[in-house]
Amino acid sequence: MPTPSRVPVVRPHPRLAVSEPPAPGSVSPAKPTPPLPSRPPAGPSPQGDGRLAPRPRPRKRGRPRGKPLSAAELAARRANLRKAHAADKGLVYRSTARRQAASRANIQKAIAGRRSPQGNATARLNALTHGLFARRLKDSVRRLKEDPQEFAQHLRQFEEVYAPADEPERKIIQRLGELTWRRLRLFHAQARWEADRLHGLFAAAPRAGTLTALETERRALALVQVLNDWTGLLREASKLESGIERQLRALVRKRSGGQRDFQVLCPRREAPLTEPEPPSSSEFLDRLEMLSPDERAAIWERVVKKGRR
Repeated sequence: MPTPSRVPVVRPHPRLAVSEPPAPGSVSPAKPTPPLPSRPPAGPSPQGDGRLAPRPRPRKRGRPRGKPLSAAELAARRANLRKAHAADKGLVYRSTARRQAASRANIQKAIAGRRSPQGNATARLNALTHGLFARRLKDSVRRLKEDPQEFAQHLRQFEEVYAPADEPERKIIQRLGELTWRRLRLFHAQARWEADRLHGLFAAAPRAGTLTALETERRALALVQVLNDWTGLLREASKLESGIERQLRALVRKRSGGQRDFQVLCPRREAPLTEPEPPSSSEFLDRLEMLSPDERAAIWERVVKKGRR
């Protein structure tokens, strides 16, 4: 009996295989999705505030950090710089109608912002340095990086202590609190001024391994002069103290109906002293006789020189 011949089975390639349509009512199996590329996990924040630090981004292709330039790269960069310097300046920026219109629009926008009340108030503080005599003290607090809440608490304490009865008294007490705040600023500025003078002194002093007694004495004298320079502090403090006493005097006079006066810090200046009367002729001759001949000759010589002028 002849054996049946084996029929070869042709198996289609996986990419060329045609899937049979699913039977009605059946659910087709889900295709497995390829896994996403893994990213490094987010670590703790280096500030230690409990937040997660952002994942490090993959570095872009380019020159590694810290690798020096080669001779060819340096030569190419120098050549590019020479080309840029030799290029016509008119080619760098060409004034077109669109650019001119944009420039005019920016100028008009800046002028309108400067003329607005908010822009005008901001521009007044551009030249602010120490703020001792700023007109708008409240606006200068934030510009000088001071605490607005502390400033408000400072003014509130003055109102609680002096208890204004009406609006004029409230304004007087507010000016009194502002003057006191300016005085506090003065002492903070004095510390800064003194630190700047110390830094300037130390920077100008030459460095030496050993110092002689004379050089040590000179440096000691310079340090004492720097630490005892109170000229600016006393001048500005006297102005502020006069203003403080002026507000206190106005408050006392208002509450007493003009019957009481207040004067402690800055006493009133007395009337200027009269100039001494010149000596009489007899007194002049008596003084002249008490001089020696050499002193008389020197005086006569000065008188003659003054007359020749």
